[in-house]
Amino acid sequence: MIRASKHTKKQKKQKNCDDFTEHHQKLLLERFPYTTKDFQLKEIPIVNIDKGFFVDPFKTIDELYSKGFEKFGIVKLIVPQDLIVPNKKFFSLLESKLKGKRIQTRIQTLNTQRAGEIFGSNTLGFTIQEYMNLANKFECNHRLQGLREVSNQIRQNEIEFWSIIDHPTRFDDIEVEYAADLLATKYATGFQEGQLGNLSGINKNRNSIFQVLQEKNEMSGISVPWLYLGMKYANFCWHKEDLNLNSMNYMHAGAAKTWYAIPPSYSDKFLQYFNKTYENERKSNPRLLYDITCQISPVELIENGIPILRTDQQPGELILTLGATYHAGFSHGLNCSEAVNVAPTQWLKEFDKATTEYRMDGNLKKVSFPLEWLLCKVVLMAEEVKFTKQSWLKIFEKFKQMMDSEISNRNCILTLYDNVKTVEFVNKQEKYDRSVCKICSNYMFLSYIFCGKCIKKGCICHQSICACSNPQISLYIRYNNQELQMMLTTLESKLKTTGS
Repeated sequence: MIRASKHTKKQKKQKNCDDFTEHHQKLLLERFPYTTKDFQLKEIPIVNIDKGFFVDPFKTIDELYSKGFEKFGIVKLIVPQDLIVPNKKFFSLLESKLKGKRIQTRIQTLNTQRAGEIFGSNTLGFTIQEYMNLANKFECNHRLQGLREVSNQIRQNEIEFWSIIDHPTRFDDIEVEYAADLLATKYATGFQEGQLGNLSGINKNRNSIFQVLQEKNEMSGISVPWLYLGMKYANFCWHKEDLNLNSMNYMHAGAAKTWYAIPPSYSDKFLQYFNKTYENERKSNPRLLYDITCQISPVELIENGIPILRTDQQPGELILTLGATYHAGFSHGLNCSEAVNVAPTQWLKEFDKATTEYRMDGNLKKVSFPLEWLLCKVVLMAEEVKFTKQSWLKIFEKFKQMMDSEISNRNCILTLYDNVKTVEFVNKQEKYDRSVCKICSNYMFLSYIFCGKCIKKGCICHQSICACSNPQISLYIRYNNQELQMMLTTLESKLKTTGS
């Protein structure tokens, strides 16, 4: 909805919604600060896929990596037309699935998003019909707050959206609501029963590290899809996926959504620019970047040497992000999308990059899960999971690196302290989130050290966890060194017996 700006005294009259292109009275004679020339951006790579993609999706992902698509950090996949459910039918089916459920929304005021203000929250929420009515009413009533620059409505929306973001005091406040992060297992999936391409099962395929997740919500919010309902100008701010995971975002139906992406090679440069730009704001809110509430225009980023890729996602199109890719975007009207994180074996190298970045930033971002947990599950389920020879090799190399580091850290503890008591976990299947480090707040899956004097425990990589003069250190381990070596041998065997 458009709300009168604090600087505006006159009340605006309600207008007829028949003419969608009509201008807003206030700025009828003014041009937007941006024009189409400011948004001459390179297109995100586009790849057409057939139905075979959904039978073995990670094969296509492997091919994209091998062909160098990783340098773009994002790809748009075009799904066969006969798999797309028509808009009217889709929203009718979604209404029946969500009947009786209320969906909460984020309240976004475009004029405050450059400043990074925390979004409001509509906890009462809407029924699906109420949200659809809100979105359609907003789009019908919305009027341009400046002269039309171009006949293409998507490009005109782009000009207005970023003009308001970057020059908020020149325009009336625009407030929209975004129904984001609706867990598919709690609310509904947008896919129909038996529909090819259902993201709920995408991680059960060959070469997915998440194959090992057995329980329905074993890693809720990462390996389980989210549903998103958007309206005109509802948006998502610049962010990367947790732990630089890959992600798939499928648009079911509705109006287009414009995506912007920063190639991974410029990820560090973006982070430096963000920290410098929001230096003062980060003093009061160090977690500002991870709150995902800051919207910076592509124009500003390009002016500061950060290249931007763009695409307009339509129904039946799947956006795939690869690795450390910052991305942002906004919707052009009522739409529905569904997204999930995926973990091909190429992601393994990204885990260390992400955790190092979190550590350098003072561990303000918590690691969602320990990689050691996933790798050990792969070993324990080696006869059940399916990987190609190349993928087994990546897993073997990563496990060996992890094991060598773990054993080295254990030896350091035994050398550093006197009379260290080594204790093996009673329950080796104990969930990974039972032990949390007092220093970095990360999960301690393989081991931890414990001081009997001050009752503190922490990761063994820290070596020291307390200030006790004569600490009583115990080393707790899930698997002993011999067991870790046996696990590595299991991976080596899989590597040898798996065909090319």
